[in-house]
Amino acid sequence: MQSLNFWPLRPRQQGETKADPLFQRAIVPPRGRSLTTIKVPNSREVRRVASRRLRRIELASSRRQRPWRLFALVFVGLSATYGLWSGGQVQKLYEQAENGVGAMAVAAGLGAQRIVLEGQQHASDAEIAGALGANSNTILLGFDTAAAKERLEQVPWVKHAQVMRLLPSTLKVVIEERTPFAIWQNKGKTYVVDADGAVLAPAIPDAYPSLPIVVGEGAAKNASELLATLAMFSNLEDQMLAAIRVGDRRWNLKLLSGLDVMLPDDNIGQALTALTDLDDRRGILNRDIASVDLRLADRVTVRLHETPRSPAGGPPGQGSELPTASTIAAPPKGST
Repeated sequence: MQSLNFWPLRPRQQGETKADPLFQRAIVPPRGRSLTTIKVPNSREVRRVASRRLRRIELASSRRQRPWRLFALVFVGLSATYGLWSGGQVQKLYEQAENGVGAMAVAAGLGAQRIVLEGQQHASDAEIAGALGANSNTILLGFDTAAAKERLEQVPWVKHAQVMRLLPSTLKVVIEERTPFAIWQNKGKTYVVDADGAVLAPAIPDAYPSLPIVVGEGAAKNASELLATLAMFSNLEDQMLAAIRVGDRRWNLKLLSGLDVMLPDDNIGQALTALTDLDDRRGILNRDIASVDLRLADRVTVRLHETPRSPAGGPPGQGSELPTASTIAAPPKGST
């Protein structure tokens, strides 16, 4: 830092006036040096600088307050939205707007003016229309075909469904119905079921005379395997009146003659083969017997009526007496 030298003032001579005190205290630089000039700003510059500093302070303050303002705006907006929603105002406004747009679309010819249905045989019109959920006021552009397909497949008769929009004003519905497979009797009620055991409808008496009858808990779901095996024994299939499920594990066959055929839990085909061979050799199915027990693989047990019928068709009790039960060994495989 440059040092400044203070020089002593010379004594005032006679006749000189008294100088201004400021000049009396003037700083005189040494020879060869000059004083550094300090520029004093005027009032305009002072105001400009002060204004800049004030703006900087205000800007910094506003930046610090900005997050709080944003939070306050978000809070107020959410509170207002919640109030409108909880009061049902938003839903009402949406429904009014939707109804207005729907009315204009229907007026423009974009409503479901025609519904084409294919594949319907047993399902009622009311079931199909209720599941489809479309009417003349339905806008095709906004109709959810996937949801309609799911609803249609909940109809008992409908196995598969397809819903298509044919603009501008047609809905096409193609359904594949389940096939009636059997009549299921259980707990005093009767139903029509398909091969998977799905209940299709309450069975109307004599409406399905050609369908086999299955009885008991679990009979509907297990009938397809039994009936497929019986199809290989046409003489037994033609004589069957009903198949009765026992303990949800095995079957009894009730024949038209009143004979009960008791089948095993498994190997049904083998048991029916033994019964057919025995009938071919001894005509067991045409005898006056009550039941044939095939539950044991190595033998066939025959139970007779306790009071046999007369051979000549007379009243019971006449004719020769027969034992009430007998056991016949099953023929070995390959024997004639």
